[in-house]
Amino acid sequence: MDKLKKLIKLFLIYTSVPLRIVFVIIIMIIGIAIVKKTKQECNIITIMSSAFKIMLYIMSYNINISDGDYKKYMNYLYSDRKIICVFNHSTLIDGHLLFTTFPRMGIILLKQKVYDYLNYDDEFNKKIGGIFVDKEKRTCVTNKIKDIVSNRKIGDPILSIAPSACRPPDEKNNISKFIKTGAFVNKFDILPILIKYEDDSLYYNCDNKESISHAYLKLFLVNNYNINIKVCDIINANDNEDIDQYRNRVYNIMNEQYKDM
Repeated sequence: MDKLKKLIKLFLIYTSVPLRIVFVIIIMIIGIAIVKKTKQECNIITIMSSAFKIMLYIMSYNINISDGDYKKYMNYLYSDRKIICVFNHSTLIDGHLLFTTFPRMGIILLKQKVYDYLNYDDEFNKKIGGIFVDKEKRTCVTNKIKDIVSNRKIGDPILSIAPSACRPPDEKNNISKFIKTGAFVNKFDILPILIKYEDDSLYYNCDNKESISHAYLKLFLVNNYNINIKVCDIINANDNEDIDQYRNRVYNIMNEQYKDM
């Protein structure tokens, strides 16, 4: 009887994938449209959080974060500390998780054609405190990061960036190597946020030529999937270390704490 129930459940999960994908896309489009017409900051936060929570519910994900870690983030959010958030990036859903879990978080995103179909443009990204990276104009990004973080006031979005490419780690039980330096160039204090999945089945295997459509599709093939999120302590730059040394030290600290999660 238990085996029959599991088979029925598995059947429903797979057959409902097209419908759930459509629902998630519709919610995303509606949420973006409402946010673009909303002026009150508190309403934007509510709309963003609600939309992404509904999407993750449809996709059957459970986010686990301790009260202490959430309060830690909120304390930094409502301070005027000039910080930038660094998170590990291995799946196409990482940004969804951050938007769902934390209010007032702006993410640095590589501009892609698919965002045009969702109406996710510069106007929307700026409204939520994010930055688009244009492949042909990457030289401007470092200055944008510096301006946003340097001028950050109490309650302003915390800018977030993933120094690792969206790919699996080289070694099991590690996070992916940090290959980018944008978060470390200006030597701002780093607020690390770790995302740990219950297994590696959702990793985007771009190195093995996996398509984005396939990587996105498999995000819907789970049921009650658990994801743990941890907010780590602030990491400060040392005066005597260069950018690469700072980046590598942050990686090593985050990687060790990831193993303990």
